[in-house]
Amino acid sequence: MLVQAVLFDIDDTLINLAGAQHIAFRTQLAAQCGDGVSSHPAFDVAAEAFVHDPKNFYNAYINGKMSFAEQRLARVGDAMRILELDGQPAEELWVVGYEDVVSSNWAPFEDVSPLLQALQARGIPYGAATNNVTDYQRLKLEQVGLAFDVVIGTDVTGKPKPDASMFLEGARQLGSRIENTLMIGDDVINDGLGARDAGLISLLVDRQDTLHAPDQVLTVGSLDDVMQLPRLWSS
Repeated sequence: MLVQAVLFDIDDTLINLAGAQHIAFRTQLAAQCGDGVSSHPAFDVAAEAFVHDPKNFYNAYINGKMSFAEQRLARVGDAMRILELDGQPAEELWVVGYEDVVSSNWAPFEDVSPLLQALQARGIPYGAATNNVTDYQRLKLEQVGLAFDVVIGTDVTGKPKPDASMFLEGARQLGSRIENTLMIGDDVINDGLGARDAGLISLLVDRQDTLHAPDQVLTVGSLDDVMQLPRLWSS
């Protein structure tokens, strides 16, 4: 068998974080600016900017350049500028209140459980490598019914993906050879290139058919397709 163990990214690979973020953004922006804000013609653009963070405020946080609260407020502020809203994000709403709303809407994708069951049936261990702190991400997994024994967060190695250290530590904790460890994620750079360059088997799940996979990085449209890739599994 080529694959001896599997590492997963968590956010938007296992758990539909973007969906929860859209709900929380709409809820908290209405709390600050009124229900009518969602009818603004640029609302969808602002929501996408907040969720997908094109200015990389979250990356600034994981690289130690901003606090968690600062990156959250920066993303909200950017969205408010798109909507031409006056004032600043209300910190209580966007740090504490937002967290309550977004966490209540975390949910796994429907294709996650079948894949985990298939791995368990083959006796293949799996874990997670995630660009957030370990305890927070472990709690997230537990809350949606996906308790993992191995979770490698940024606080474990001190360096976020795409640095090789998280992938190598994940393989070590799973007891797998690097070249026989499959990494499944949704981010071309952090997951796809990071895992490939660290020597793992690299695979991206592209549910929206929007990713352009680099050389030597596999893609699937759903986690349901992973076990159907013959190059990964022996008979």
